[in-house]
Amino acid sequence: MVLKKKDRTIQTFFPGSHIKFQLDNGQWLEGPIIKIINDSIFIEQQKEQGYLTIWGTPAYQLLNLGVLKFHFQEIVALPYKEKHVSIIDNGIFFQAVGGAYIFLNIANSIIQHDPFFAAQNLTNVAVAAGVFLVGKVLQWSHPSQITIGKKYQLQIIHLTDNK
Repeated sequence: MVLKKKDRTIQTFFPGSHIKFQLDNGQWLEGPIIKIINDSIFIEQQKEQGYLTIWGTPAYQLLNLGVLKFHFQEIVALPYKEKHVSIIDNGIFFQAVGGAYIFLNIANSIIQHDPFFAAQNLTNVAVAAGVFLVGKVLQWSHPSQITIGKKYQLQIIHLTDNK
């Protein structure tokens, strides 16, 4: 199975490789690929479970939840593998700072009985709204997942044995 961007192969998947994907119902699954037959993919669904040891230290174990079969067209998204996305790159930081400043400005205006629509106050709120909008633009331009559709396609490559 290959992930293509237009005609260029971005990533290949084969039995034994690990895959994480989103189904058309919104659920994210991950695990190793067991086999790919015709238009179906079989994965061993896995989950990392955290627990505390008898000494109170955290530990993790990998739970195998069983083999699941999916048609490859049920996969609607894959996470980005090629680039690291931080809270600054994806705009969350700017949105949080801008939104928090606007909220605190409104709260302070109410508590101190200051006019919210004063000239200096509106300038500060406009700057905070601009910071929030920069965060929204960054969020839009740095998506965290590859959406299968016009730009990206998943295809099954059928290999034949010519003997």
